[in-house]
Amino acid sequence: MDKQKKLWFPGWDAIAPYLMVVYVLMLAVVGFFVSRVTEWNGITVAIMAAAALSYSFLYMVPGLLLTALVSVATVKAGEAAWRRRLVTGCAVGTMFLSHLLLLMDAGLYHGFGFHFNFLVWNLLTTPGGFASMGLRAGTILTLVGGIVLLLLVHAGIMAAFVWLPKLRVIAAVLKSWRKYALGGLCLVCLLFSMFAYGYEHYMLRSTPLVATATIPLFQGATMSRFLSGLGVRPPNREVMQVKANAGKYKNLNYPAHPIERSADRPKYNVVWLACESWRADMLTPEIMPNASKFAEKSVNFKNNYSGGNGTRQGIFTMFYSIYGNYWDSFLKSRRGPVFIDWLIEDNYNFKCITSAKFSYPEFDQTVFCRVPSESLHSDDHGPTYTRDQRNVKLLTEFIRNADRSRPFMAFMFFESPHAPYEFPEEAVIRKEYAQELNYAKVSSGDGTMIKNRYINSNHHLDMRLAEVFKALDDGNLWENTIVVLVGDHGEEFYEKGRLGHNSTFVQEQVRTPLVIHIPGMKPQVYTGMSSHLDVVPILAPYFGVTNPIADYSLGYNLLDPAQKRTYTIIANWSQVFYASPKYKTLLPSNSIAFATQKLTDGNDNPLPSLDPFYNENKAELFQIQRDLTRFVK
Repeated sequence: MDKQKKLWFPGWDAIAPYLMVVYVLMLAVVGFFVSRVTEWNGITVAIMAAAALSYSFLYMVPGLLLTALVSVATVKAGEAAWRRRLVTGCAVGTMFLSHLLLLMDAGLYHGFGFHFNFLVWNLLTTPGGFASMGLRAGTILTLVGGIVLLLLVHAGIMAAFVWLPKLRVIAAVLKSWRKYALGGLCLVCLLFSMFAYGYEHYMLRSTPLVATATIPLFQGATMSRFLSGLGVRPPNREVMQVKANAGKYKNLNYPAHPIERSADRPKYNVVWLACESWRADMLTPEIMPNASKFAEKSVNFKNNYSGGNGTRQGIFTMFYSIYGNYWDSFLKSRRGPVFIDWLIEDNYNFKCITSAKFSYPEFDQTVFCRVPSESLHSDDHGPTYTRDQRNVKLLTEFIRNADRSRPFMAFMFFESPHAPYEFPEEAVIRKEYAQELNYAKVSSGDGTMIKNRYINSNHHLDMRLAEVFKALDDGNLWENTIVVLVGDHGEEFYEKGRLGHNSTFVQEQVRTPLVIHIPGMKPQVYTGMSSHLDVVPILAPYFGVTNPIADYSLGYNLLDPAQKRTYTIIANWSQVFYASPKYKTLLPSNSIAFATQKLTDGNDNPLPSLDPFYNENKAELFQIQRDLTRFVK
C-alpha cells in the first residue's frame, strides 16, 4: 500500500477486504428479498439480478462516505495509530448499522409485506406507538441478542483482517484496474435496472414492477415522454386512477351543511365498546358466549367490514363515518366527529377509557379532541388482560354511579385480543397454544398455535364484556342505552400469508363483528354487507338528526329497508381499497399501482382480468372519486 493511500485512508489494507465481505453479506440479505418474488419472466430475472448486484453496494455508500469524511477530517494526524483505529472503527460501525437496518427491514417485510415507511416511523416516534407493538421480554431479548451477535460478527471480521494479514489476499481483486471495472459493473447494473424498469412500467407489464417492489429503496426511471416521442405506444387498458390524498387540501368541508336536529330528540345513554384486533369469526357461543347472547338480543351485522386494516382508520371510520383517507386532514385540523358534537351539545357526561394510549393513534387530537381531558383515562401498564380488568372496573363503576339527571357516553377500547394475545389461566379454552409470541422466531408453521392463543385472549375479552353487560342489567339501563360492540379491524394468522394486521386487505384482516343494541329495536340478524361507515348513520335518527346522511357521512342507515350497501372502501396510510361481495381490488392512485393492480373475488381468490370490474362498476368508481374528497376543499 503506497504512502499517499495510507495518508488519506489509514487501515485501507484491512478495510478493503472487510468491505468485500460486507458486500457479500448485503447481497445475501438482498437475496432474501428476491426470494419473495413469486412471478418471473426473462426481463424480470435480468432486472432483479442487476438490482441485487447494484443495490447491495448502494446500501453501503452512506457508511463509506461517512468513513471517508472521518478520514479526511483527521488527515493532519498522518499515520497516527489512534487515527487508524478511528477510521477502522467508523467503517465497522457504519457497515454494522447498514447491515442491521437491512436485516430489520427484511424481518419487517417477511412478517408484514412492507418496508420501513411512514407507518413504521409514526409507530416509533409517537408516544405509545412502540408499546402498541406488544413486544414482550422474549422478543426483545432475542432482538438484542441478535444485534449484539451481528456487531461481534462485524468486529470479528475486521479484527481478522487487521491481525491476520494473510487473509487480506481476497482484496487483490480491488487492485489496479479491477476496482474500476467492478465499480463500472455496479453502475451499469444500476442504470440497466432503472431504465429497463422504466420501459416495463410504460408498457404496463406488472411482473417486473411487482418484483422490484421487494427491493428496499428501489428507484426506477420513468420514460413516458421519451418513449412516446419515439412513437412507442403502451397497450390500451380501461382504468381510473383515484385521487385519494385528502391531506393535501387545507380546509375541511365537514359537515357539508350545518347539522339540524329535532327539538324533542331523545337523549339515550351510549356505551361504545371497541375491541382491538377482533375478527369476525370470534363471535361464537363457544369462544364468546356472553357477547353471543348480547348479539342474539340486538342487531347483529354478520357481514361487517372495517374502514381500515389497522386501528387508526378502523376507529376513525366508525366515529366519523367517512373514508380513512381523510385521517391526515382531520388530524391537522384537530376536528372531532359530528357524533361527539351531538353529545356535547346535549350535555353528555363522558368517560372514555383505553387499555392502550389515546396518543397512539392520535385519538386525543381527532375523535376525542373535544372531550374534556379529565374524562379520558388510559392504562397501558402490564399485560393487556390486566389492563382490561382494571379498566372494566372503572367503566362499570362509572355506569353504576353516573348522574342519572344527564345522559352519559361511556367508551372503552379493549386490548386483550391484541398481540401478544395475553390472558389469565381461567380464560384458556384452547389447551394447546403458543406459550409466547416471539416475533423474532415465528413462521407460518406457527399460525395455528398462535391463533389458539388469540382465541383464548378473545375468551378473556368475553369475560370482561360480561361485567359491562351486568352493570347495565343491574342499573336497568337497557331501555335507555344504546350499546355498540365492534372490532377496530381483524387479525390474520398466515391464512393468506401474513401475521397480524396492517399488511393486506384480506378478509381476515378487515372483517369484524358489529352488534348494536337500540332500545325498542327487535333483535335481528343483518346478513347484507355493512361497514364501520354505517354506525353513525344508523344511530343518527336516535339523536334527532334530520339532515340527509350525505351531509356528514359516507355510510348508510342499514335499518332503513330502502338503503343497502353494495360495496365499501377500506383505507390505510396510503392506499384505498375497494371491496364488494363480488370483487376486491386496490384502487390505483399512481401509475405504478395502476400497472400492478390485481383483482380478486370477495373471498380473496384471484381473478384473471380487471376488465369485468371496470366495465361493471363505472358509476360506482366515479362516485368513489367524488367521495374521497367530498369533505375537504
